[in-house]
This record gives sequence, structure tokens and C-alpha cells, in this order.
Amino acid sequence: MNNSFLLREKKAAISLLISFLFLTIPLPVSISHAASETPGPQAVIRNFNAALLEAMKKADQLGYSGRYKLLDPVINDSFAIPFMALQTLGRYGKNLTPEERELFVKNYTDWTISTYAGRFDGYSGEKFEVVSESRPVQGTVTVISKLIKKNGEEIVFNYLLRKTDRMWRVVDIRISGVSQLALTRAQFTGVMKDKGLKGLISMLKEKIKGFEKSGEGKG
Repeated sequence: MNNSFLLREKKAAISLLISFLFLTIPLPVSISHAASETPGPQAVIRNFNAALLEAMKKADQLGYSGRYKLLDPVINDSFAIPFMALQTLGRYGKNLTPEERELFVKNYTDWTISTYAGRFDGYSGEKFEVVSESRPVQGTVTVISKLIKKNGEEIVFNYLLRKTDRMWRVVDIRISGVSQLALTRAQFTGVMKDKGLKGLISMLKEKIKGFEKSGEGKG
């Protein structure tokens, strides 16, 4: 067997090996694309902040209903709404029928979106800034974000996010160390105790009407 034959065999083997590797190893482009499909915790908050800022800047143009429509999909993507809704009911949530649970989550969602659409109703030079992201602690990541007013005053939001349905979503917000979910639960469980689910839903509907009414003159 001559040397030229051995050289040809060696080159063929190398070519076959390279072809095999390209067929079996995903390309880096595909891996990056797959990773980009799931936004990380900071990206979730940046997207949410961007939507809030747009609602504020276009507040008069959009009006209340326009701001609601703008924020609806962003809030549903950014927040673990069903989880948060049931957490606000405490022990009372365990006794709900599936139909009652669905009805409450629907009204809680409407109230949440209405709250943001009603309160972020103007722009005076504010800006948002994402400051940091913590390491996961028992599956929870904290993203710190600031609302900076034109005069330099800052409101710091600590967003707690967990993965639900393979997506990072907000499960609580802490402002000045106070859990907004805990505050809501204290209020909602008090209403549940005195007036039941119908009374709580009635209260949410009244709050929503209040936001709608106050926003009628804008837009």
C-alpha cells in the first residue's frame, strides 16, 4: 500500500468526520435564537417600563381606554396574574369553585390593568432605569428599577420574578420594603371576611369605574 493511497484515505476520513460534526451539532446561531425567545428578568421589566413610559407620553392622545389597550398585553406577559390573584385571597381562595376562581381572576386582571392605565396618565419628563438583578434565591429573582422624576426624586421598585409557564413573570413588587401583594391581601381578605366574594368583586368593579371616570377627560 503506497503513501498516496494512505493520504487519500486519511483526507476522506477527516472530511467524513467534519460532515458528521456539522450534521449533529446545532449551529451557534440557532442556539442564540432559541435563548432570545425567552426574555430574562431584566428584559421583562425593561419591556414593562417601556410600555408604561409610552402610556405616559401618549396619555392625552390615547385616553384611558387607549392606555388600557396598550398595557393589557404587556401586563399579562409581565405579571403572574392568576398566581397573584389567588395569593391576595389567602385561605379564602381554597374554598372557591373553579367558576368562582375564574371569575375572580378575570376581575383582578381588569382591576390591575385599570390601576396602571388610570395612574400613569401623564408625562412630566420622567424616566425609568433598571439598576440591578439579583441571583436566584429559591427560584426568585429581584430586579431593582427606578422611576426618576424631572426634579431628581426617585421611586424605587423591587420586582420579584419567578418562572411560570417557562417565562419570567412578576409575582410581587416591594416599595420601601413593603410588599404590595401583602397590602392587597390584607385588604381583600378583610372584604372576603365581611362581604364574601360578591362583595370583593363589587369593590373591584367600583374601583375600575373610578379609573374609567377619572380618565374620561383625557384623550
